Amino acid sequence: MKKQQGPARRSLGEGGFTLIELLVVIAIIALVVVFAALAVNAARSKQRDASRLANVRIVQSALEDYFNEANAYPDGELLPLGDVTQSTCLGSEGFGGDCSTAESTYLRVVPGTYEDGLEGIVTCGEPSRRAFCYSVQKEGESYVIHFELENALTPVGLQAGVNCATPDGMEAGICAQ
Repeated sequence: MKKQQGPARRSLGEGGFTLIELLVVIAIIALVVVFAALAVNAARSKQRDASRLANVRIVQSALEDYFNEANAYPDGELLPLGDVTQSTCLGSEGFGGDCSTAESTYLRVVPGTYEDGLEGIVTCGEPSRRAFCYSVQKEGESYVIHFELENALTPVGLQAGVNCATPDGMEAGICAQ
């Protein structure tokens, strides 16, 4: 008489997998996919922040070139950098929508911010939008650029959220006026 086997048992000669084995494999694959998606999203977020930071540094460099020629920073009050009508470029007359008639061009294309992932803490312009927000201070002797990051960049002293760029460098938080 042959001994009856339970549903989870099989003899060595039988092929295939049990339902439990298949469910375990599917669960493991699902976990791997979830962790991979989280890692990719974190990497994308950090890349966007690196691009934002590089763009602010590009603008700072062009502003220093402008200052060296004009002995003042260009005019602007809560100017959204990279705006098509107001600040597409930086020429000898300051920020403008078109620098084709400018005597000198310091930055042919003023970079804007990448809006993906931002909470909208830093906004300026009409209509109000997420941007690098530039304001001249002390009658052209200084400036501030407020910008937003998704993640803290501890090695350079910047935080997630609002940060500030000035002629002296970058700092976490809103710039002191």
